[in-house]
Amino acid sequence: MRLTEEERGKIGEIAGTLVDPSKITALCAYGSKVAGYARPDSDYDIMIISKRFREGVRYRYVDSPVAASALIVDEEMLNQDARSSYLGEFVVGRLLNVYEPIINSELFHSVEVEYKKRVMVEALLELSSDYGDFGKHLTVPYDYFLFDKLHRRAAIYPPALYSYVHTYTSKLGDENRAASISGFKAAAESLQPRGFLQAGPEGVKMVPEKLRGDAFTRVQSLFSVTARGVTQYAIHGYAGRVGPSVFSREALSKLKRMRENPPPFHPLEQPRSLLRLKEGLVIPDASFLVKELAHLLGFETYSTKEKDIGEPYSTTRVLTFRGLTKEKSVVVKNYTDVRSLKWALLGVWASTANKFSTAPISRMDREYGMTLNLRSRGVLVPPVVAVAPAERILVKEFIGGDALSAVINGFLRGRDEGIPSVSAYGSLMASIHSGGIALGDTKPSNVIISRDGLYLTDLEQATPGGDQAWDVAEFLYYTAKLSNKEDAMEKVAVSFLESYVKVADRSSVAKAKGAKYFGPFRPFLTPGMAKMLRETMSAYA
Repeated sequence: MRLTEEERGKIGEIAGTLVDPSKITALCAYGSKVAGYARPDSDYDIMIISKRFREGVRYRYVDSPVAASALIVDEEMLNQDARSSYLGEFVVGRLLNVYEPIINSELFHSVEVEYKKRVMVEALLELSSDYGDFGKHLTVPYDYFLFDKLHRRAAIYPPALYSYVHTYTSKLGDENRAASISGFKAAAESLQPRGFLQAGPEGVKMVPEKLRGDAFTRVQSLFSVTARGVTQYAIHGYAGRVGPSVFSREALSKLKRMRENPPPFHPLEQPRSLLRLKEGLVIPDASFLVKELAHLLGFETYSTKEKDIGEPYSTTRVLTFRGLTKEKSVVVKNYTDVRSLKWALLGVWASTANKFSTAPISRMDREYGMTLNLRSRGVLVPPVVAVAPAERILVKEFIGGDALSAVINGFLRGRDEGIPSVSAYGSLMASIHSGGIALGDTKPSNVIISRDGLYLTDLEQATPGGDQAWDVAEFLYYTAKLSNKEDAMEKVAVSFLESYVKVADRSSVAKAKGAKYFGPFRPFLTPGMAKMLRETMSAYA
């Protein structure tokens, strides 16, 4: 308990003078006296729940036996405010933060959990709307729901910012935070049977497709933030029907609070910075991408240099940080770059053979998910450094080495090297296919030959259960495009296929040589090259 028995007794005495004691169903204290940032002259903030309170909701100010601001509310109206924001959350919103029950703690706990269930659903719906299927990778900590809601409430009612900041930065800040999120943990456990979230010790993971399809969650999204703010102000005015002296005192208090700029508190200013991923940092605002990456990589003073990598239509660039004693590079991929329209064009070009994912969020979702999936299977993939999901940007570690495409091109020009790497790629692709996954974009430029082995660097088209025959066809036909080096290309094809069929089913090779997969590449292959490739595939089908 934060209040002494004497204080609790005086609060109970006040409640009994304002409401018929036989009608009081619950009583609590909240605000600065409970949260631990009160001044000597601060009032006690109390909430009195009454049966059949004719006025519905009302503020009353008293000076004896202690100075107190009493919010009286009808019990059914409180329940409706929790379930559907009936009062614009003007009353139930006070249970978002720490409070101390004095009478009927069970009622307050029940209302708090009901309210926080709705807060959680609304927050998850917005994250799902903004981040799409990528949202399933996020762990949403319980304090995210708290600070996201407080951030929105402060935007509607700026004087509250002072209270919010001091509640969580005072000497009792950590305890207040724990008390507030305990209600969200209970709410998550209550919501879990619906299937659209999975509750854990630190937070929840959402299931976006179930979240969007749940009737309960759709209803929760109907009440807009603007409408809630208007209702809240209207109820505030109705509840605070007081005389000129009390009105003046309250106005001066709010003005004073707004002038006292509270210290910066990052979770309240940027709640999405609390979101977590299994791998990589969440950057909620990409305008701070370089600054956040520099901090993450350990640079205080630095310069940066950028260069595009990959094909001319690639949306990927290398960002290099240079400090006084070290240099570090990362690969930044922007899925909303105008050059990513290539997938829409390629989708038309290859429509008879393969369907590409074109939506930026879907491609980023695949890249992130398959990075973790393939690494768990022992495949070398660059680790994720950071993700800016709102802007569809993913950052990975830069892996030094030669692209497999460069090595193959050298071999086609007469260099006596490259075949072992081709063979290794055949084995790697076969192993991935045997695990039920298709890569979707198997161009040799997406493979880096490093000291540790072959790294796969482009997984935005990878998917479980995808078209494995396309993977085989694309590698062989794309590698041979616009080339007349049939003898050298035959050695490449044989090396790849020999390794592939030792591990994977030959059926993918049989399908790859068919007209469906050959058709999109026909215009880029000489007749002799096309004939050689299809005959070679037949030998391994």
